[in-house]
Amino acid sequence: MLIGARYRLLRRIGSGGMGVVWLARDEILRRQVAIKELHHNQATSDRTLADGRERSLREARAAAALHHPNIVAVYDVVEQDDRPWIVMEYVSGRSLKEIVAEDGPLPVDRAVRIGLQLLDALGAAHAAGITHRDVKPANVLLCEGDVVRLTDFGLALLPDAEALTETGVVMGTPGYLAPEQANGHTPGPPADIFGVGATLYFAVEGVGPFARDSYLSMLGAYARHDIRPPQRAGDLAAVLMRLLSADPAKRPSVTAAHDLLTAGGAGQARPSRRALLIGATAVLAAGVTAATTLWTAPDRGRARGDRRTGSPSNAGPARTVGLGPAAWHDDELKGTVVVGSLALGIRSDEHVVAVDVRTGAQRWRGPGGIESLEQIGKGLVVAMKTSAGGMILDGATGARRSQAPGSAFQGGGDGVAIFRFGSWDLTAYDGVTSKNRWRVPFDGQIYDPRVFSSAGLVCGSVSLDVRPGGNPKWALRGLSAETGATIWQTRPPAEAIFKCWADDNRLYAGLTQAGGDSLMCVDPRAGRQVWTATPVMGPMSERTDVVGFARAGDVVVMVTADSRQQSLSAEGLVAVAADSGAVRWRRSLARPVLAVTGDGRLFAGSDDATVHELDPRTGETVWSVATSLPVDHLYAAPGMILASIRSGTTAYPLLSARSR
Repeated sequence: MLIGARYRLLRRIGSGGMGVVWLARDEILRRQVAIKELHHNQATSDRTLADGRERSLREARAAAALHHPNIVAVYDVVEQDDRPWIVMEYVSGRSLKEIVAEDGPLPVDRAVRIGLQLLDALGAAHAAGITHRDVKPANVLLCEGDVVRLTDFGLALLPDAEALTETGVVMGTPGYLAPEQANGHTPGPPADIFGVGATLYFAVEGVGPFARDSYLSMLGAYARHDIRPPQRAGDLAAVLMRLLSADPAKRPSVTAAHDLLTAGGAGQARPSRRALLIGATAVLAAGVTAATTLWTAPDRGRARGDRRTGSPSNAGPARTVGLGPAAWHDDELKGTVVVGSLALGIRSDEHVVAVDVRTGAQRWRGPGGIESLEQIGKGLVVAMKTSAGGMILDGATGARRSQAPGSAFQGGGDGVAIFRFGSWDLTAYDGVTSKNRWRVPFDGQIYDPRVFSSAGLVCGSVSLDVRPGGNPKWALRGLSAETGATIWQTRPPAEAIFKCWADDNRLYAGLTQAGGDSLMCVDPRAGRQVWTATPVMGPMSERTDVVGFARAGDVVVMVTADSRQQSLSAEGLVAVAADSGAVRWRRSLARPVLAVTGDGRLFAGSDDATVHELDPRTGETVWSVATSLPVDHLYAAPGMILASIRSGTTAYPLLSARSR
């Protein structure tokens, strides 16, 4: 597409609340440029569309009026298709948000150098009477040599500009927006100082100053101005608290902030818990509401105590927690399963590949036309084809053991795969010996069969009547792993058994009941119920559904949600004692996904674009890091945690005593 008969769009390179940014070529000057397309909704009012166009033009006028080495230059404004397109200098580099998400928090001295350049850019803007109003990590670009380029003046306030904010709408980014701006007051230069403080806090801490475990709790902390005391900032901590003062009159000017940063970045020692407490008390005495919860997070994985409310932890010796900076990222690896030291996934061309979990280097490439992978133990993987059917692969080499003998994979374990053959027959295939164990007609459809080699059983849930118009009756059934003969059957009081999970010696069944779900623990040898736990997250009037499961040491952790998507309060985690089902703790978390390492460390990814390490005893966060996007899945691998984010996979090394 050619814009303004001059600029040819090449590819999309970014987006934000105000527009989409394209890489383009200036056909006259033969150079690459970045073009920002105004982002608006055709269904909005004419007034809103007009305001959007004016805001975009105002961005262009603001940036074009500034000439500074730390500000992205604006070249041109083109009107096409009834909307303006802003032509800017193309800057090759990553945003500060991307750098921290991919590489981890920055050292204090590097963050200070970035902050000083930011202040230089804002000093030039303020001298021209322009307030940026949206200083945040995503708008700070870093070029080679850590040269800062501040971009996106889409919310900039010119001295002669009419206010464009709609009634009831506050423009800006929560957590980086100055309090006076959030309260609807016209922001001035102090609002940009607040943005610098929040941005540098993110740079050194890896999360924003108001970061919490859910978006709603973050908004609550922001409304209370409840700032988490910095843990990695060293002498810079006191400076950050000054920049983040709730009262704009108490924030330093650009010049004073420059001096404070220079002095604050000189020392690198981490503040003690006592120093943090004294600093927080001083801030409170100055009239700024500071965080009432003091906690100690790890310094690049070094735990200095659990995250607790009130006094310092007395829970015993420090534990090593956390992850190191991302070791590798694969934009196309999805559907991951871990087999030994390899991560197996599916590329966009539907081929199976295996990569080294520590380096991301490809070890083998397997068959194509694959839509899903399922691990069945003993190094074997079931690969289901898009045209139905599938095959069993050796996870270490990609060698094909056999064509799958059924049309639909149902479950398995211990090297045995259970397939449905036609509508009612089940087939057990031994991937180790490459032989069919048995094939039997079934009086119902079995779901999620789990193989317990110690008991010689295949256990799963069964719907006993699935004829059209029938009324399914659900049961749990244990079959002989060698012959398929029924050994036991039990019918729990439930409307349905929607899912089965397993650990080494227990079967767990998710039961659907009128008021919500419950989890039943069953001894697989006899079908005997051990306990039943009912997770309740929100008010009793709301439905809590169990949507996931993990075993971490002596607790069973359930992932909960409201499947009707009517209540956010049902989202989170409920942990129960593995021996009794008694509730140990509850934790609200946005759409969590879980991974448990071989030594029992519990990690949770969330829809709030964060990975947490949780204390399995309490459910509290002992370490966290921001990711670029919400986390869809987490996988534990030897020495690594793999995070599935959209269609790609990012690998983080587990910090251990050796890596401290």
